[in-house]
Amino acid sequence: MAANNDTSLPERNRKWYQDDLTEVNEPMRKLLESYAKVPSDEVVKHVNRIRELGFATNPYPCIGLYRFLNLILRTHPLYATFVNRLQSPDATYLDLGCCFGQDLRQLVQDGIPSQRLIGLDIEGSLIERGYDFFLDRESLQSRFIVANISSAKNMAKLVRKGGFIVGKQMGSVKLGDVAAIKEGSSSYRNDVGTFDAMWKQVGEETQTRWKIEGTLDMIGVNPESPVEDANSRRLLFTLTRLE
Repeated sequence: MAANNDTSLPERNRKWYQDDLTEVNEPMRKLLESYAKVPSDEVVKHVNRIRELGFATNPYPCIGLYRFLNLILRTHPLYATFVNRLQSPDATYLDLGCCFGQDLRQLVQDGIPSQRLIGLDIEGSLIERGYDFFLDRESLQSRFIVANISSAKNMAKLVRKGGFIVGKQMGSVKLGDVAAIKEGSSSYRNDVGTFDAMWKQVGEETQTRWKIEGTLDMIGVNPESPVEDANSRRLLFTLTRLE
């Protein structure tokens, strides 16, 4: 059983720790059964165990609220295009903030050779837990890097002309700073317009040029969550380097 939400977690962390799941969404269940070979009747128990272990070392909302079960990349409108481009022997995909590496495993399940995939996260313990989650420590050939890519300019330097960056972040229909996970800190929430302006500035400062595409939607957003509100939106973006 997972840690008791009433007695064993620090006061602040309880806000983003929900009770154990009794069912797992179908896309993740299918990935765990087909890729990781977790028996069907063991999937829920396996997920709850990984969540408990992950939250013990990294008490983040994405772990406590089971958001790592959402295979975000596969919902992207251009997912089929990404998979097609990654069929090329010289193609590489970098997942920034990869968490357990769930999107990378979905790409492998969809036919992409794992050696073309790289995962990066600031927390090495999440990467290690990903091997436990997907039971592929001996078979996965992807490379994982523990590092902090702290600015858009650093990301821009990683991408060659013709390459692209795909991702999501928490956006908002009401611009401004909101309280961040770390107590006493804050973060700025963009809409598509401010995100576009930020990357145009990045282009000027790095002598690069980008095509910026973004949308705001409610996928995966819970206005009742302690880390979101009625203004919160998922900001889904694709950045293509033109020069």
